[in-house]
Amino acid sequence: MATTSAPVALTYKTIRRDYQTHCAIEPVLVDHYAKLLSPLLTPCFVRFGIIPNVVTVFMMISGIIGAALFALPPLWAKVAGLVFIHLWYVLDCCDGEVARITRRFSRMGTEIDYTAHLVNHPLFNLAFAVSLVQLHRYSTPLILFIAIISISAELMLRNLGALRSILDFKSGSAPQVQEPDSVWPLAKRTVARFLSLYPNFALAFPVVVLADVFFGTSFAIYSLFAQTLISGLAAAKGYLGWVRQVLWA
Repeated sequence: MATTSAPVALTYKTIRRDYQTHCAIEPVLVDHYAKLLSPLLTPCFVRFGIIPNVVTVFMMISGIIGAALFALPPLWAKVAGLVFIHLWYVLDCCDGEVARITRRFSRMGTEIDYTAHLVNHPLFNLAFAVSLVQLHRYSTPLILFIAIISISAELMLRNLGALRSILDFKSGSAPQVQEPDSVWPLAKRTVARFLSLYPNFALAFPVVVLADVFFGTSFAIYSLFAQTLISGLAAAKGYLGWVRQVLWA
């Protein structure tokens, strides 16, 4: 693991230009938002010598605090929980930036990041389900059932991605790059990505819940159902494709 000193002038513009990955259409759409905020925190971590793995631990702690606060009934707690949940993903961007700046890369860092998501995502779904139950508008068993299916589908997708990475590593082949949108129109694929990739949902859903609280709307339950349906279909399609590949390889 190589280490080098960080640049002297570590400015916002420098981090955005040299130490972030950029794609016109990010698979995780909230990356566009989080990468605007992460350069505000990254210089602090570099200045104080905080290594990327520790930043990832901060990320996991932020997610745990956010989930716990958002599950509480008071409005101030939900607002604070939303802030910590958003900070969770900003820190997820920060650890990569710190790693690129300091050139500290490790297999352990990847494992810690993966573990952090496995810990935080179910906690988020539990907090979201509790918040919907607290509205006293919906059936509690129905909410819990949808939340369980949602997080199960997300974990299936994450494990499928990990399986593909392991197979690519063992075979020595480069990860497959997704072809440009051709099956669905771009707008439909963008919506599908937004709902099926969990960070998009995790950052947007608390905002929708608070909007329902303030305006008396019911968008949160429909967005949870849509996310569960699309991520469930994506997980089923992924695993069926993997089974077909194994059987007919």
